Amino acid sequence: MNIRKFMVSITFVFATLFCSSVFAMSNEARSQFNTIMNMSLEQLGQSSSKLLKEKYPDADWDIYKFPRYVYNDLETENAYKVAVKHHKLLGLVNVSDESVVIPCYCTCDSFGHNNLLYCFYKNGNPDKGFDDHGSQCAVCIRQALLAFLWEDLGATHDEIMVGMKEKFAPLIEKYHQHEH
Repeated sequence: MNIRKFMVSITFVFATLFCSSVFAMSNEARSQFNTIMNMSLEQLGQSSSKLLKEKYPDADWDIYKFPRYVYNDLETENAYKVAVKHHKLLGLVNVSDESVVIPCYCTCDSFGHNNLLYCFYKNGNPDKGFDDHGSQCAVCIRQALLAFLWEDLGATHDEIMVGMKEKFAPLIEKYHQHEH
């Protein structure tokens, strides 16, 4: 095992141990958290659709004037809806500190994305209009939907980050992003 793999393995062992003491959620919520982590993209789309309808039954989504690419599929549409209703969950403009924001685990940091919000908004700024990257990337879509569903369970930012790091460990290792 090379040193990088060893360090990633050790990081996740400590994260798992830390996680058991950090998780403020009940055992039932924690079980649901893990169930959500293992959902297919289609299942995430269905679950997030249901939750968006529950949370925003009277939402007039037309006011957001989503570009055509947002309607590629249910999962993409829901990810952009999460971005408009929960943009602070995904990130903040000009912030890359993962103790505050969710980094994106695709390779978009290589073209200036500081956090997950940049995948859905130009320059990570809701006032600048939508970015199409989020519509073309299953990783970005999955991360937005996971964060939304986990937050609804009562997960804290730290808990969401532990889940993201566990779920996307192979991408983190492969692309050497967000060194730990």
